[in-house]
Amino acid sequence: MRTKKTVAMLMLGMSSLVFGAAAFAQTPGPTPSATSAASATTGAASPSAQPSQQTFIPTVVIPNGVYVPGGTGDFRFADPAFQRVWNRTDSLVASGQVSRTWFWGPGPNTSGLIEQYNQGVNRQRLVQYFDKSRMEINNPNGNKADPFFVTNGLLTVELISGFIQLGDADFTKFHPACIPMSGDFGDTLAPTYFAFQGVSNTQAGDHNAPDRTGQKVTETIDRNGRTGTDASKGNIAGVNLVHFEPTTHHNIPAVFWDFLNSSGPVKNDSGQVVTEQLIQPWNFASGLPISEPYWAKAMISGAVKDVLIQAYERRALTYVPTNPTGFQVEMANIGQHYFDWRYRNGGLCPGQVGGTPTAPVPAATGTPAPATSATVTAGRTSTPEPTLCPGCPTPTSTATIHIPPGTIIRPTIVTDTPAPTSTPTVPRR
Repeated sequence: MRTKKTVAMLMLGMSSLVFGAAAFAQTPGPTPSATSAASATTGAASPSAQPSQQTFIPTVVIPNGVYVPGGTGDFRFADPAFQRVWNRTDSLVASGQVSRTWFWGPGPNTSGLIEQYNQGVNRQRLVQYFDKSRMEINNPNGNKADPFFVTNGLLTVELISGFIQLGDADFTKFHPACIPMSGDFGDTLAPTYFAFQGVSNTQAGDHNAPDRTGQKVTETIDRNGRTGTDASKGNIAGVNLVHFEPTTHHNIPAVFWDFLNSSGPVKNDSGQVVTEQLIQPWNFASGLPISEPYWAKAMISGAVKDVLIQAYERRALTYVPTNPTGFQVEMANIGQHYFDWRYRNGGLCPGQVGGTPTAPVPAATGTPAPATSATVTAGRTSTPEPTLCPGCPTPTSTATIHIPPGTIIRPTIVTDTPAPTSTPTVPRR
């Protein structure tokens, strides 16, 4: 096991380098030409339209001992509860016992990390990043049998709105993410998270929809947030709207509703493989829908494809009708996207200015295991119960300080966050 001194040396050794492209990969495949273009929509530009060229700037490389996208970094689970959640669905995929899409990813992408959470112990919480999400323990003294003892972050809401959530109702202004929600790295076709700002419910504003149960999804969106319609898309199977969510006022098509309520083999806490609903309750992993579903174009494995995209509080769901069975509906690699956005200045839109990137803070129990192999294995070893960041500063008051817009938020304790510009209706923990 690496020592704390080794981790500290890795952290100190980081400098201004350009990060690798692999962290942004949504779907394996060659990088498309910068001249690739295809229109996903017709219609006028929405108020949230943005320039179409994604911008990358030099930033700090996170060492492999702290972050490796793709779940191949041989990290230990930061808490046994994280491992239980992963084991239930994804251990069977990792071992080859089932063939279906990942719910979290092949394994952890990071060691355990400490992030600010104002309602946590010492205003901190333990988190761990995966390709498709971030696991969190907000209250380590809570009931470990509670299905929501482990939660996963409202990453979609944050990426679309440009606000980072640092408490139950505490937010700080950052910047929206010009990162494609689907497609290969460098894709210039797929809509970015920022493109969904004008059609989603976030701190940047609410965009509700009426109950459209029984209608077909024919709406389109492009990289710049321009929306339109394509009547031919209504002929594709599974795009009929079957559920209206009254809490967030958005509709869910059959392909996503069936996926969120599907059953299949899972591994229970006793290690037995049983058939159960894969996600319990249906919105545990995804959260509730915060946008309508939209058709878009994306470069996937080097080919331009039609993809149906819908933003949920915690995940972004995609539907590619031409994909193999078991992989037509997938969750975007939002854990990768969010980590790069928050910690490495990823996803800056043209004209946006990034702050000085800072490294994430490893938890005492989140030290990576010895790097013996890059091969994913199902039997990863967990660490003991976590002790939150010994030596990290403990706030002495709740007095407020101002965090300027555009500031990179360090994953250590600060003594305040400004109130959101409006009362949010969606973000929940």
